[in-house]
This record gives sequence, structure tokens and C-alpha cells, in this order.
Amino acid sequence: MKMKNLRVAVVPTETNNSIDQSSSVEEILECDETILCALTDYFQAQNDEELDALHWSFLINIKTKENLTGTNIKGIHS
Repeated sequence: MKMKNLRVAVVPTETNNSIDQSSSVEEILECDETILCALTDYFQAQNDEELDALHWSFLINIKTKENLTGTNIKGIHS
């Protein structure tokens, strides 16, 4: 898996967009309120408080359209 294919999908939680932890990748990506960030950009925006305080964040492989949130990725987890 290449880091360049990973994005954090950021979705606000308080706007009645129907996105939650059980949403499919398709639902997440089709949501008009979803913002896709590179990994480093997500952490910088989070640290700079540029993102909505309450949001869902999902780790998405944009090439395979796979939700990797909470997945044990070989080579990343020790």
C-alpha cells in the first residue's frame, strides 16, 4: 500500500448528512460535505484547529475505495 493513495475523509457530524461510523466508502465520498485531506495535511489542519470541532474522520485508500479506519496495516503497526 502506498501512502500517496491514503486520504483522510473529514465529515462534520452535526449537519444531518447521515454519515456515521457504519457508512460505506461510497456514502462517505458522495457526501457533499466530505473534505479529503492528505495525511500530513489532516494533522496540520487538526492542530491548527481549521476543521470542525466535531467530525468523523475515515482513512480511505482512494485507489481501491477501501475504508482502512481501524485496520491493522502491515508495516505501520508494531
